[in-house]
Amino acid sequence: RHLSSLPVHMDGSCNGLQHYAAIGRDREGGTAVNLCAGDRPQDVYVGVMEEVVRRVADDASCALPPEPSREELRRSRSARLVDGLIDRGVVKRTVMTSVYGVTFVGARSQIQEKLMDKLAERGVDVDDAEDEIHAASAYVARVTMEVMGEQFQGARDTMSWLAQSARAMCERGQPVAWITPMGLPVVQPYRQSRGYEVTTLWQTVTLLSSAEDLPVNAQRQATAFPPNFVHSLDSCHMMLTALEMERRGLTFTAVHDSFWTHPADVDEMNVVLRECFVDLYSQPILEDLKRTWELRYPDVDFPPLPEKGSLNLEEVLDAPYFFQ
Repeated sequence: RHLSSLPVHMDGSCNGLQHYAAIGRDREGGTAVNLCAGDRPQDVYVGVMEEVVRRVADDASCALPPEPSREELRRSRSARLVDGLIDRGVVKRTVMTSVYGVTFVGARSQIQEKLMDKLAERGVDVDDAEDEIHAASAYVARVTMEVMGEQFQGARDTMSWLAQSARAMCERGQPVAWITPMGLPVVQPYRQSRGYEVTTLWQTVTLLSSAEDLPVNAQRQATAFPPNFVHSLDSCHMMLTALEMERRGLTFTAVHDSFWTHPADVDEMNVVLRECFVDLYSQPILEDLKRTWELRYPDVDFPPLPEKGSLNLEEVLDAPYFFQ
């Protein structure tokens, strides 16, 4: 025996996707992010990478028709440039941020940074090849997002429903608001900015106001809502775990999806965080959300809820790599 006060942390496995898989009972997506029991941990980044690598190799080796279109030429050239360069690191940031609303431009920028480093290591003059690298990065970003949409269809359906619902409220001039499962009211603050000038003896300064009497920024409201909503849910999971650990008299701290306790209590923390996750998503999260909106905005026609999959949440209790 040894007295130790060192913290031991357990991290979620692509935690945003774990929450989306639980909301939609997405078995395929849930398996990829370790919501289900398995002999070894699943690496979602490797799973996406392998499919991207396969598609890039197919495009690179595919013979062009006698008179290829501009798009076919661009796709073939991009594939040949990056064939053999795609690894886990190239796609990781895009996969990780996809559930938090990364745009195509953002994904392209993330991937371009990695590809430029790899091409430079091969002796390619990245400055001279900037246009080709830019096009190739857009190609890889597009393929990566296509693969993500196919492998995590449940997450995409839920994200789409949340964004459509947000737009429906914004059409009535209302900001998106909801109440978390722990009872915390949330209102998104995004409104259209209005500039005004302040003139002094020395200069004129233009300031921006986003006061509550200004019209809502519908685009930002819609794009920000899915990631904000999921963040509100993962914070609920963290708080529920913290409260239960306190009730049991155990030390606990956390940073987002990294949960910490002392070595002697790690096994019990693992039980607690799984039970709290199952309890949280045993609630009708989306059904309650839609019902509160319909009561508040009776004149808004909200889209139907996405269909749920076959994932059994109780499997999380026995999933050894859910947090690891």
